[in-house]
Amino acid sequence: MYLYLGIVFIVLGIAVAVLGFTNILPNLGSTGIVMVLYGGLMIGLNFVPTPENEEGEPTSFVNSILKIFYAPSELFKSFRSHPMWIGVLVIAAIFSGIYSAAFFYRLTPTVITNHTVEKLSESGFIQPEQIAQIKKQNQEVNESKLAKAGNFISVFVGYSFLAAFLGTIYLIIVLAMGGKMNYWQGVAVAAYSIFPVVLIQKSLSLLILFLKEPTEVHPILGQGSLLADNLSFLVTAGQRPVIYVLLASLSLTAFYGLFLTVTGLKNAGERVTQSTALVATLLIWLVSLTLAVASAFFFGGMFG
Repeated sequence: MYLYLGIVFIVLGIAVAVLGFTNILPNLGSTGIVMVLYGGLMIGLNFVPTPENEEGEPTSFVNSILKIFYAPSELFKSFRSHPMWIGVLVIAAIFSGIYSAAFFYRLTPTVITNHTVEKLSESGFIQPEQIAQIKKQNQEVNESKLAKAGNFISVFVGYSFLAAFLGTIYLIIVLAMGGKMNYWQGVAVAAYSIFPVVLIQKSLSLLILFLKEPTEVHPILGQGSLLADNLSFLVTAGQRPVIYVLLASLSLTAFYGLFLTVTGLKNAGERVTQSTALVATLLIWLVSLTLAVASAFFFGGMFG
């Protein structure tokens, strides 16, 4: 299945890239490249062996979406025989795309473009003589319906690469600590740990977006989430960007995602102890936190 899916995405990606860069389908050139990369990923994954144990019936997709919320341990155990991952990432990408489109509609592309370009200029990333041209280019992209469709594809591919990468790291750590796990089980754990967090964040952020006045929403920080489930409100993002990121990382949804990952690794694999699952989960979390802090240190001017 992955082989044919990969071939289809590469062929379509090349076509979209050509049409995009020739302005027949404006603003879709990069989307075509992303599709080609996803096709390459699928072809590569086609050669990864599936779990040897295929006992029992696979959980239906609808049941898997429900069980991740009320019976995660049971769901993750089913992944020992029948891991799945693509479907929930599609849903996560849809919710992300809906929120992104609503965000640009609510704040308007003009406000977002002007704020972003001005902050880039203040931070020294672009020269004053480039401002007008970059504003025009960003405005065209932000107003493009084709670009919004391309954004959904890009987000889905991003989630897919993230799940594939995390699955590799989980596999390595589990095997190194004496456990047993198939690569696909690690990918399934990653996907089903990402999905609920994205679903909760984007759904509640969408509600908050229309309850707040547009002037109360930060044009850059708000694009990720508006959910105030952390302590970042204690500091001003523009004045203390590093501390802001550290406090924002201590969120309820983040802890929920960590809980799901630990639960998933412990139940999807075999001979995976609680400590092994915890070490693998915290290691990834610390690395991602370090990258976020580094980004805030160098690009904190954008938070103002």
